[in-house]
Amino acid sequence: MSRLLAKYRLRRGVFAAGLCLALSACENPFADDAPSLDEILSAGWLFGDKEDVAAPPKALPPVYCYETIGVGDCHDQPLADGGNRLVGFTGPPPPADPLPATQ
Repeated sequence: MSRLLAKYRLRRGVFAAGLCLALSACENPFADDAPSLDEILSAGWLFGDKEDVAAPPKALPPVYCYETIGVGDCHDQPLADGGNRLVGFTGPPPPADPLPATQ
Protein backbone atom coordinates (compact mmCIF):
# COMPACT_ATOMS: atom_id res chain seq x y z
CA MET A 1 0.00 0.00 0.00
CA SER A 2 2.74 2.50 0.90
CA ARG A 3 4.57 1.64 -2.34
CA LEU A 4 1.45 2.54 -4.32
CA LEU A 5 1.01 5.74 -2.33
CA ALA A 6 4.62 6.79 -2.96
CA LYS A 7 4.17 6.15 -6.68
CA TYR A 8 1.00 8.25 -6.71
CA ARG A 9 2.74 11.14 -4.90
CA LEU A 10 5.64 11.00 -7.35
CA ARG A 11 3.28 11.16 -10.33
CA ARG A 12 1.39 14.04 -8.78
CA GLY A 13 4.62 15.96 -8.14
CA VAL A 14 5.89 15.37 -11.69
CA PHE A 15 2.55 16.49 -13.10
CA ALA A 16 2.53 19.67 -10.98
CA ALA A 17 6.12 20.53 -11.96
CA GLY A 18 5.35 19.92 -15.64
CA LEU A 19 2.22 22.05 -15.47
CA CYS A 20 4.13 24.93 -13.84
CA LEU A 21 6.85 24.68 -16.46
CA ALA A 22 4.32 24.64 -19.31
CA LEU A 23 2.35 27.61 -17.96
CA SER A 24 5.46 29.68 -17.33
CA ALA A 25 6.20 29.63 -21.04
CA CYS A 26 2.84 31.22 -21.88
CA GLU A 27 2.85 34.83 -23.00
CA ASN A 28 0.37 37.33 -21.62
CA PRO A 29 -1.83 38.38 -24.57
CA PHE A 30 -2.86 41.59 -22.78
CA ALA A 31 0.65 42.84 -22.01
CA ASP A 32 0.71 45.11 -25.08
CA ASP A 33 -2.46 46.94 -23.96
CA ALA A 34 -1.34 47.46 -20.35
CA PRO A 35 -0.23 51.00 -19.42
CA SER A 36 3.30 51.54 -18.17
CA LEU A 37 4.03 52.54 -14.60
CA ASP A 38 4.81 56.11 -15.67
CA GLU A 39 1.44 56.37 -17.44
CA ILE A 40 -0.34 55.13 -14.33
CA LEU A 41 1.42 57.58 -12.03
CA SER A 42 0.93 60.53 -14.38
CA ALA A 43 -2.81 59.81 -14.71
CA GLY A 44 -3.33 60.86 -11.08
CA TRP A 45 -5.76 58.15 -10.02
CA LEU A 46 -3.26 56.52 -7.70
CA PHE A 47 -2.49 59.58 -5.58
CA GLY A 48 -5.47 61.75 -6.49
CA ASP A 49 -5.42 65.24 -7.90
CA LYS A 50 -3.06 67.80 -6.44
CA GLU A 51 -6.01 69.77 -5.03
CA ASP A 52 -7.34 66.67 -3.24
CA VAL A 53 -4.02 65.91 -1.59
CA ALA A 54 -3.47 69.50 -0.38
CA ALA A 55 -7.03 69.99 0.93
CA PRO A 56 -7.43 69.64 4.70
CA PRO A 57 -9.80 66.93 5.91
CA LYS A 58 -13.40 67.92 6.49
CA ALA A 59 -14.38 68.52 10.10
CA LEU A 60 -16.88 66.00 11.42
CA PRO A 61 -19.92 67.30 13.27
CA PRO A 62 -19.84 66.51 16.99
CA VAL A 63 -21.81 63.41 17.98
CA TYR A 64 -22.32 62.11 21.52
CA CYS A 65 -23.75 58.59 21.95
CA TYR A 66 -25.30 57.34 25.17
CA GLU A 67 -26.21 53.87 26.38
CA THR A 68 -29.94 53.19 26.70
CA ILE A 69 -32.06 50.14 27.39
CA GLY A 70 -32.45 49.51 23.67
CA VAL A 71 -30.37 50.91 20.86
CA GLY A 72 -27.76 53.61 21.57
CA ASP A 73 -29.03 57.18 21.42
CA CYS A 74 -26.86 59.85 19.74
CA HIS A 75 -27.14 63.64 20.00
CA ASP A 76 -25.32 66.63 18.55
CA GLN A 77 -24.89 68.20 22.02
CA PRO A 78 -23.75 66.41 25.19
CA LEU A 79 -26.53 65.67 27.66
CA ALA A 80 -26.31 67.42 31.03
CA ASP A 81 -27.16 64.29 33.03
CA GLY A 82 -25.77 61.59 30.74
CA GLY A 83 -22.10 61.54 31.73
CA ASN A 84 -22.14 58.04 33.18
CA ARG A 85 -24.02 56.64 30.15
CA LEU A 86 -21.67 58.11 27.50
CA VAL A 87 -20.32 55.29 25.32
CA GLY A 88 -18.57 57.32 22.61
CA PHE A 89 -18.21 60.73 21.04
CA THR A 90 -16.76 62.55 18.05
CA GLY A 91 -15.71 66.15 18.48
CA PRO A 92 -14.79 68.08 21.63
CA PRO A 93 -15.00 66.08 24.84
CA PRO A 94 -18.11 66.68 26.93
CA PRO A 95 -17.74 68.39 30.31
CA ALA A 96 -16.79 66.01 33.12
CA ASP A 97 -19.65 64.60 35.18
CA PRO A 98 -19.30 65.93 38.75
CA LEU A 99 -21.01 62.91 40.31
CA PRO A 100 -19.57 59.40 39.91
CA ALA A 101 -21.86 56.68 38.62
CA THR A 102 -23.55 54.72 41.45
CA GLN A 103 -24.24 51.07 41.14
